[in-house]
Amino acid sequence: MNINTTNNLNPVNELQNSSLDKIATGLAINSAADDASSLSIAVNINAQNSTMHQALANLNSGIAMSNIAQGGLKEQSNILDEINTLTLSAMNGTTSDDGREAIFNEISKLTEQFKNVSDSTNYNGQKLLSGEKEDLAIIVDGEASIEMETEDTMLISKKLEDALIEVKKNPSAIKDLLNVVKQGQEELSQVASNFASSSVQMESSGRSALSAEVSLAKANSNIMGVDYAQEVSNFSKSNLITQMGLLATTQANAVQQRNTHLLT
Repeated sequence: MNINTTNNLNPVNELQNSSLDKIATGLAINSAADDASSLSIAVNINAQNSTMHQALANLNSGIAMSNIAQGGLKEQSNILDEINTLTLSAMNGTTSDDGREAIFNEISKLTEQFKNVSDSTNYNGQKLLSGEKEDLAIIVDGEASIEMETEDTMLISKKLEDALIEVKKNPSAIKDLLNVVKQGQEELSQVASNFASSSVQMESSGRSALSAEVSLAKANSNIMGVDYAQEVSNFSKSNLITQMGLLATTQANAVQQRNTHLLT
């Protein structure tokens, strides 16, 4: 092949290969040689996107944990409602001594059930209502976090047990049991409110993180995404030029060979 023709076709071949790479990978930038500045920006965007993706995972875990805690608290609240109803029944003058004893036995079972909920409510092995776990920090990114308080509702069951013991010794102390139930309901309501507040914060942060992730993905696509129509057009043009160059070279070689033959 003629050296000049080869030199002229080299840039065309490079353009053709570049278009093929872009079409094959779907990326407008496959190496720093394509666009070093844009590649650097894309790398930075990918790092930010990874941070947002992990933030979403952390927040989703935090929301799931909060939901489990609130479910346990709801169950305990229902137990206290039942104890409250039974206590009022025991206070009624028409209830016999045997009836009261049966009620107190039922309250004792419910108190044990309440305690079991405190002990068994957990997320990924972390107990949320037994006081064994310190407050948790849900990491949004390297600089921001959302604090979620864990609580010890075991203390309520201990108060119930103590009040029930006193009532069995002194039936007139039954109002104290009723007060313990009321206080327990108020405490559970406050704890549930704290978890719900944390959930609201995490859901809000999650929406922001998701929006940021979508925006970053769009920005990355604008930088890295290939324009298939344009690259197919570029490839077709460079391929046509290459074919024309090869044809011209073939014709030139044929003429040269014919002239050489005539001279010999």
